[in-house]
Amino acid sequence: MRFFDSSFGEILTSQIASVGGGLIAGTILALYTDKLLLLPGMLVLIPGFLEMRGNISGSFSSRLTSGLFLGAIKPKNLWSSIVKGNLVASFIQALFISLSLGIIAFVFNYLIFGVSSLQIIAIPVIAGAIANAIEIPLALFATFYLFRKGHDPNNVMGPLITSTGDVISIVSLLAAVAII
Repeated sequence: MRFFDSSFGEILTSQIASVGGGLIAGTILALYTDKLLLLPGMLVLIPGFLEMRGNISGSFSSRLTSGLFLGAIKPKNLWSSIVKGNLVASFIQALFISLSLGIIAFVFNYLIFGVSSLQIIAIPVIAGAIANAIEIPLALFATFYLFRKGHDPNNVMGPLITSTGDVISIVSLLAAVAII
């Protein structure tokens, strides 16, 4: 009798990858904290922005996995109408939440610090567009790849998307700050 089933190995591997991704994201954040905190309100923005990426991409991957297991999405048909609809919805949702985070940070800056800087609204929107352009396709292709290889994407994608999302979010925030 086996003590651990195959799901245990998948979950353990993805959790180890998640810890590694978290360490990388934390290191990048620690190295560039001085750049990110130049603008007032970034400290309010960063936690929500980091959390958003994993939540949106993780939900996107879960919806795809459910569709694959239920047979509503065929593993060979990457561009079905269901996949396209979920892809567009994830992009729109992430941009809307990025804008909302920017507005909240702007209001916080204005009320607490008396600083009125519209840059704090533009940064999460630009960073969200950059991060979505990388993270959503990554979630799409990884989900289909794992399913085709016989793995359960639900076991792997949550931790994987969270860790890659953290790294991509930090890099995209740095890129947005550099653009602004």
